[in-house]
Amino acid sequence: MSEALQPITDQIETELSKKLFHLKTLYDVSRELIGMDSIEAIMHRFLLMSTGNFGVFEGFMQLYDRQDGVAGKLESVGIHDSKRTLLEQASGRLLAKDTYHVEGLIKNIEARDKSLLPDFIEQVLIFKVSDTSTGILGLGAKIVEDPFSKEDLHLLETLVNNLIAALKNAMATEALRDAYHEVSSLNRAKDKVINHLSHELKTPIALLGGSLALLKRALTPVPAKKWERTIQRAGRSLERLSDLQQEVEDIMQIESYESHSMICRLLDECCDELESLAVQQVGQESVAECIRERINDIFGLKKNLPEEIVLNDFVTEIVNAMKSGFSHRMLDVKLRMQPVPKITIPGEALTKVIGGLIKNAVENTPDEGKITINVAPTGNGVALKVQDFGVGILPDHQVRIFEGFYPTQETDAYASKQPFDFNAGGKGADLLRMKIFSERYGFKLDFFSERCRHIPGPADVCPGSIHACPFCSTPEDCFDSGGSNFRVIFSAI
Repeated sequence: MSEALQPITDQIETELSKKLFHLKTLYDVSRELIGMDSIEAIMHRFLLMSTGNFGVFEGFMQLYDRQDGVAGKLESVGIHDSKRTLLEQASGRLLAKDTYHVEGLIKNIEARDKSLLPDFIEQVLIFKVSDTSTGILGLGAKIVEDPFSKEDLHLLETLVNNLIAALKNAMATEALRDAYHEVSSLNRAKDKVINHLSHELKTPIALLGGSLALLKRALTPVPAKKWERTIQRAGRSLERLSDLQQEVEDIMQIESYESHSMICRLLDECCDELESLAVQQVGQESVAECIRERINDIFGLKKNLPEEIVLNDFVTEIVNAMKSGFSHRMLDVKLRMQPVPKITIPGEALTKVIGGLIKNAVENTPDEGKITINVAPTGNGVALKVQDFGVGILPDHQVRIFEGFYPTQETDAYASKQPFDFNAGGKGADLLRMKIFSERYGFKLDFFSERCRHIPGPADVCPGSIHACPFCSTPEDCFDSGGSNFRVIFSAI
């Protein structure tokens, strides 16, 4: 009787051992992933544990952002660098397929698609992290050369479910962290803008005060009745400007300043008062109307209404219109325009964004250099890329580039103050304005920059033309040494 039951007992023990192994594996993986907030670290740790638990030597994982149409960094274990490029290309094509975005949370890839991957990858799963993010996991063959059993695949899918939860938490944490840094950056930019305005007001106010005193002294020989009232009015205006400058400083010390509605009411009253005064003194309604129109032009609220825009045509027109401004520069500006769907954004704001990116590229590229401007569809939107092969931005400066009024080099290092000249410089307001526009109108703005390796330090200076650079024998030497790539992604209609 005992001998008859032995095979059944052995089978039960084997099954219990498998179950215990699966539970321990699930517990270990869950314990390792919980609390981790780095996406790359989670992926790498999961790969290490998965390959170890299944007895696999090779494995890889990659995420894909469907909204931007961009694949993330490939994480791998046991895979030689020479095979990574092939894997990145193959997994990118697989993740871009609509089939794997809409059907199921976790699924095996189709047989015809598996042929895109190298032969050493035996098991492949596509998994959905969020509505805009999917991932791919691939494992090589087991070291013992046993095939993956159904229990192995079931365990793998359970582990991937834990991976998905960890990735979602990490993405949420990363989004919160980015939002915090963004708000902090905008607050710093606001402070710098207000401080800058306060500083800029001080200088002209001081000059006007001195000039007014000199003018008053020069008019002393002239009868006072001919100029005294005019000087007094100028003095009162100067005092109001001085008060305004002080108010700007005071704004920094309080939480809010409810000025908009008050200023609007004052302007309305001023328009009516000036109109009445003009009629009384001049006797012409047209003069009063001109005064009202002028005040409205300067102070009136302007509405930027969204427009339906075809970006490739819009960019081409702007570039052609701007070429005369940098015609004195020897630059090769290449346009690569693909047909794209329409986007919705105020035309004036878009013009400022595109013009600012082009101006920035021109001023950071030496003569004989090149700039490429691309418009192409990407994911569910339209991408504009402005790439210059110029000096690039120092790593320390890149984190502050969108804060506004943040110079990327010393003021004395600028070669010229004329727009579009190399190193013409500026106060950084264009990039700050773009960032504010991106928040207001819902487009994405990012960039990648690599400082020219021949001028790595902040005090190093580019000569301004490739033929004058001692490190470059050909233009290609300059093109390969550094540059910046700004990318703007708009949602398509």
